[in-house]
Amino acid sequence: MLRPVPLLLSAVAGLACAGPAPASPPPGQAEAPEVYAETRPIMSTLVTVTVAAAPRGKATAAAEAAFAAFTHVEEVMNEWRPASPLSSLNVAAGSGRWVEMPGDLCQVLRIGRDGARRTGGLFDPTWAALRGLWRFGEAEVPSVPPPEMIAARCPLVAWRDLELEPAPGSAAGPCRARLARHGMQVGLGGLAKGWAVDRAVAELRRRGLSDFVVQAGGDLYAAGGHGGRPWTVGVRDPRGPPDEAFAWLDVSDRAFSTSGDYERFFVVDGVRHHHILDPRTCRPAEASRSASVLAASAVEAEILGKAVFILGGEAGLRLAEQEGAAALLVTSANRVMASPALQARVRLERAPSP
Repeated sequence: MLRPVPLLLSAVAGLACAGPAPASPPPGQAEAPEVYAETRPIMSTLVTVTVAAAPRGKATAAAEAAFAAFTHVEEVMNEWRPASPLSSLNVAAGSGRWVEMPGDLCQVLRIGRDGARRTGGLFDPTWAALRGLWRFGEAEVPSVPPPEMIAARCPLVAWRDLELEPAPGSAAGPCRARLARHGMQVGLGGLAKGWAVDRAVAELRRRGLSDFVVQAGGDLYAAGGHGGRPWTVGVRDPRGPPDEAFAWLDVSDRAFSTSGDYERFFVVDGVRHHHILDPRTCRPAEASRSASVLAASAVEAEILGKAVFILGGEAGLRLAEQEGAAALLVTSANRVMASPALQARVRLERAPSP
C-alpha cells in the first residue's frame, strides 16, 4: 500500500505519495482502494497526479487522461514552439494581422485579459515584452538592464492592446487575436499551467474521482482527502532549502498556488533581482518574498498569486479577499501575514528564515 505524505509547494518539485506498485489481487477479487501517484516532466516543470480511494486500474487510467490534458495545453500554449498558435500571435505583433486561435487558447487569453482588468494590471499576460531584458537563466550572465532599456520596453506591457474577436455566436469557441504594437509579446507561463491543472482536475472528476491532488510546480488543486483526512500542503520557506516548509495548511476542493522570489533570481551588489516583474515599473517587485493564494481554481490562484505578491501587505490581502480568495504572505521584511479566513487554519511551524 502506498502511504500519503504531506505535499510541499515548491518551484522545483512537489512531494507526493510514491512507492512500489502493490501486488495484483487474486483472480475474482476486487482491487483494493489505494493511494496512487505518478510524476512526469511536462510544461518545464514536474507534474504529479495523486489519486486516493480508487482501484489502481481506474486511478492509472484517470491519471493518464490528466497528463494528456497537460500535454495538449503545452502544445497549444507554448510560445517557444514555432508552430504553436501563441507563437504565431507573437510573431505577428504590430503587423495589424489577425491570427486564428483555437477555442481553449481563446479562453485563456480572455481569462488573462479579465485577470489584468480585475487586478488593475498587476497581472498582465503581455509581460513577455520584457523577456530577454531581465535574464534569469542559469547559463546567462546576470546583469541589471540600463534604465533606458527598461523605459523603452515598459510601454509594450499593455494588456489592453491584446485584441480579441470572438467567433460569432460562441464566446467560448475559436477566435482571432492580434497584438497592436511591434515588440509586444504574450507569455502565458503560469497561467497556462494553472489552466492545465484545472483541465486535469476536470478529467479526473469526469471519471468519477473525488479524492486526488494535481500539482504542477507551485500550482496545486486538492480534491476531497485521503484516509478520512484532508490533504496537507506545506508552504516553502523563501530563504530555506527547497524541501523545507515553515507553515502547513489543510486543503480540500480548492486550488493553492505559491509565487516566490526564490524561483529564478540573481544577486548583484547585495540586491536580489527575481523573475516576478511589476508591470508598473517593469522591475522585480519589491513588496514580498512569497505569496500563497487559496482559490476556487488553479487559474484564479495563479492570477491572484502574482498580483498579491506584487502589491504585498494589507493591500495584497484585501485584493485576494475582494476576489473571493485568501492569501498567506511573507513580506520583504520577512513578516508573515494572512487573510482572516486563513489565520485560524494555517499552522506555523516556525518563522521563515531571515
